[in-house]
Amino acid sequence: MIKPFDFLKKSAELGRIPHALLFYGQDTPEKMSAALEFVKMVNGPDALNGVRPDLAIIEPEEDKEIKIHQIRELQNKLSLKSYSAPFKAAIVDRAHCLNQEAQSAFLKLLEEPKGNTIFILITDYPEMLLPTILSRVERLRFCSLKQELPKEENEKVSKIAKSGLDKLFQYAKELADDPQNLKKTLETWLSYFREVLLSDPNQPKIIKILKTIQETHHLISTTNVNPRLALDILMLEL
Repeated sequence: MIKPFDFLKKSAELGRIPHALLFYGQDTPEKMSAALEFVKMVNGPDALNGVRPDLAIIEPEEDKEIKIHQIRELQNKLSLKSYSAPFKAAIVDRAHCLNQEAQSAFLKLLEEPKGNTIFILITDYPEMLLPTILSRVERLRFCSLKQELPKEENEKVSKIAKSGLDKLFQYAKELADDPQNLKKTLETWLSYFREVLLSDPNQPKIIKILKTIQETHHLISTTNVNPRLALDILMLEL
């Protein structure tokens, strides 16, 4: 399978610039580096110097959301002619933080781009994006360098996942009472169920469990959701 950097370099060399890209993958900080490097490939080595009028980077605000006014500001910027670069570029970091209004507005940008524009979305959680957005981007997966879960961790998660609801709800209570360990535990569960899915991709239930774990992780990390309630909903999916 072609590596993301090789694909980007080849695309730039051939002049086949994708309209929209999605960089995804867990715990891979090089996604942003790759996005900036690709902008340099297509717009020249000075593309990231100075004011950078032909580059927009969208990030979550202090409440950890990307809101519709940010997308409207992006739309206004992209409606202007390029200052000096061949392409205008828009990078959306942590794209899973786009709220529903912002996602709908961003979808319109993808559907009706102005001039030569490159969109790059970066996320650890592509499942949090609208299917209509995902259908309009070329996806590049950046693989984590983390090792597989130790055997004992796999066995522990497997045993918990096969427990009855009483034990699962008790486990949810214990997790909710231990916020310092909660994020790490959810990441362990993500790793476990990803390995299960890789062994047999045709498992709709595992796909649904993975999406629910990701949504739970996102809600607990970025909102004031009640952790116990979010975890109880997760346990019902197992």
